[in-house]
Amino acid sequence: MKIPLVVLALAGFVTFAKEAPAPGTSVKPGINENFLDPDLKVDEWLQKFEVESREVFHHRKELLAACGVKPGMTVADIGAGTGLYTRMFAGAVGAGGWVYAVDINGRFLEHIQARAKQEGQGNITAVLCPQDSVSLPPASVDVAFICDTYHHFEYPASTLASLVAALKPGGTVVVVDFERIEGVSSDWIMGHVRAGKEVFRKEIEDAGLKFVEEVEIDGVKENYVLRFKKDGD
Repeated sequence: MKIPLVVLALAGFVTFAKEAPAPGTSVKPGINENFLDPDLKVDEWLQKFEVESREVFHHRKELLAACGVKPGMTVADIGAGTGLYTRMFAGAVGAGGWVYAVDINGRFLEHIQARAKQEGQGNITAVLCPQDSVSLPPASVDVAFICDTYHHFEYPASTLASLVAALKPGGTVVVVDFERIEGVSSDWIMGHVRAGKEVFRKEIEDAGLKFVEEVEIDGVKENYVLRFKKDGD
């Protein structure tokens, strides 16, 4: 059965949406309260996200390399935020590739669009999504990157179902998130991140993706990197 596809223009962004999935049960109500603020101040998040003290910023080149992105690919940056990795992916896939910057907040997407225009990156589409879907076309993505964002999936089952549908056969998902280990991780991580690596891995496998490997990167200690693959060529 062919899934109906709708393209919606929303404040200069696009949403590619199939028929809305039935809403699931929230695993952590309110986890995205800050990011749903229509008056979100991007500059404040730039000071938090794009600083050397943040592990995923300091090791951004190594994390980019771990994604295995090649020229001509289509990449989805899920939870793109300030667009740090969106811009890096746009350079990596080249003029023949494309990047979807997916986020639940339009302010972030406005910033990403402005930076893309400023830097002459014409291969980026900003996608405004709800909390239970990545809102991407079926079988459109070679690599999906989820960096310090999976723990913000309030409706992981619905969101993962939409992500699996958006992947091409053989497509890859790279998940970077916080190690949550009792007695080791910070109090902030223990209170903010709802579960550890094993739980998240099982959720992703249950959604139909095959676990490939945990990628070890020198110096990355606060986060882990997991790679998954969709069945296919």
